[in-house]
Amino acid sequence: MIDFALGVLMLKKYFIFLFPAFSLFAKTPTYDPQIIPQTTAPINIEAKDFSHLLGHLKGIDDDLLKMHFTLYNGYVKNASALLTTLVQMRQNGKDTTLEYGAIERRFVWEFDGMILHELYFENLGPKPFLDRKDPLLLKMTMDFGSFEQWKKNFVATGLIKGVGWVILYQSPKTGHLNNIWVDEHNINLVPGGKPLLIMDVWEHAYITEYGLDRAGYIEAFMQNIDWEVVSKRFNDMESSK
Repeated sequence: MIDFALGVLMLKKYFIFLFPAFSLFAKTPTYDPQIIPQTTAPINIEAKDFSHLLGHLKGIDDDLLKMHFTLYNGYVKNASALLTTLVQMRQNGKDTTLEYGAIERRFVWEFDGMILHELYFENLGPKPFLDRKDPLLLKMTMDFGSFEQWKKNFVATGLIKGVGWVILYQSPKTGHLNNIWVDEHNINLVPGGKPLLIMDVWEHAYITEYGLDRAGYIEAFMQNIDWEVVSKRFNDMESSK
């Protein structure tokens, strides 16, 4: 009996000594997919409704707008489908494949196209005048010399050859206003910049009504800017500083 007790004590002694060594061979804990569920359902981005613009724009007819809305909804649908695919590929460990990289690039293109169209439609409306005392007008005068000089530069930027967008941006570094050209949807975007006014200059924005007369479309666009929306974007940014 005494020998048995001594044996137990010795076993405890060696177990305590060896336990840290045993722990080195323990498996690294892994999550159980049954315990931590993953998102596999389709991701649906909701399209915005801009039908309130119908019948209220001068020089941009309803048929053109309806076609443009349909195209915008295509961007929303594609962005949703691509985002769903990317999530599923990551969950299946395929995020280092060439296919994943190609889809990632396409997703950014579709997503940017969706967002830019929303900003474009949102700054259209029958409120084409900017109040003389509006802080945005004062800022335009400060940075461009006058509203007319800003408009001249904005229109000239819109006539650059290519397909894309013209955006009145406020610089995140200096606060200055600049009119910039964005190729397609995702080239030349200003990181951190605040888009204040967005004009679509892809052919689909005007060709059914203006043919190749981009200048005529730009003139119509300038008469259909909702300056209340544009001014609010500027003032919201100023108040957030």
